[in-house]
Amino acid sequence: MINVKTASIEELKIEYKRLAKLVGDMPFGTKKEFYYLPAILADGETPLAVVSGLMGGNTWLITLTNYRIIFLDKGMVYGLKQVTLDLASVISVGGRTKMMIGSITLSTASQNYTIENVMKGAVTPFTNMVNIARENHSKQLAMQQESSARPQYDVITQLEKLAALKERGILSDQEFSAQKEKILAM
Repeated sequence: MINVKTASIEELKIEYKRLAKLVGDMPFGTKKEFYYLPAILADGETPLAVVSGLMGGNTWLITLTNYRIIFLDKGMVYGLKQVTLDLASVISVGGRTKMMIGSITLSTASQNYTIENVMKGAVTPFTNMVNIARENHSKQLAMQQESSARPQYDVITQLEKLAALKERGILSDQEFSAQKEKILAM
């Protein structure tokens, strides 16, 4: 993996092919969208896979990152259409295949996004990668919430222990106050 934000055009070409190959896609007409990606990626955001297909009659590049799914359409000559789905807002991912092509549907609480004319061999790998990324993202969010909640719980526990020591007469009022200040200063 490369840092897409600082990569040269040549490095982006190689990364584009690598990401498409991960899911078995042969992207068609979406290079300019991929080259635009560094402008919209956040710091620490990494593309995991790309797939191309039709949505609303236009060819879109769908990029799965470690934080979100980005739909990009740069148009033939000018313009930009962008849709972003946070991984936490994706409720379900589905795929359907036909003889040569398939479609991928991403559902949120309020809308469904269906990408048609996706290479048949890319449908299942891409949907699987989205599900894995969703699981990893939710685990990461849970760990962040747990780590931010834990210190407050530890402070409360320590204060309760101090109060119990004071009630038993083991700590004086001065000792209790001094220890309490130390705990609250952490």
